[in-house]
Amino acid sequence: MNAIPIDGRVARSERTRRAIVDAMLSLYAEDNLTPTIEELATRVGMTSRTIYHHFADSDAIAEALTEHQRGQIAPLMIGRLEGTLDQRIEGLVANRAEVFETIAPVRRAARANRHRSTRIRSGQGNIAARLRRQVAGTFEPELSALDRRARAETIELLDLHTSWDTWERLRRWQRLSVNRSRSLVTRLVHQSLDTRPE
Repeated sequence: MNAIPIDGRVARSERTRRAIVDAMLSLYAEDNLTPTIEELATRVGMTSRTIYHHFADSDAIAEALTEHQRGQIAPLMIGRLEGTLDQRIEGLVANRAEVFETIAPVRRAARANRHRSTRIRSGQGNIAARLRRQVAGTFEPELSALDRRARAETIELLDLHTSWDTWERLRRWQRLSVNRSRSLVTRLVHQSLDTRPE
């Protein structure tokens, strides 16, 4: 059976939409977290009218970018890790570093714009809950040996130390490298579990 050819106009429209979304991402990466339609038009080499033809407003572009990035990070959003404690800690920290480095520009923009969008707030809450479940599942053998209070406190510490906020502070505000940040987060996780790296 022959594939149905894609209409040239549809393909051009998709390329244009992708160019606009890529322009939004490049502006986010330059710390312009609330770019105007005019700034986007200048970056892409289009008129504002052309952009409005493809998107209702800048929020619609931001949502399209978020959807695109969601597809990029879906394979990275792993569940419970297995192995020795050291392997699980190393795997979790490496995974968080990869996810956080990938989403950094869009996450910063989402934080800057979350007050305007219940969808952004909901999306961030869902990701945070998923990452928290990953921590609880990955370290269930250690957590199950604790009493109820110690378990709850340890989960809070692990969630904090492996969070976007901790990673952002280390990378952006303390200006540490990825490797140095990973090393510090690894130490924090070991300390939270009252273990020491070998």
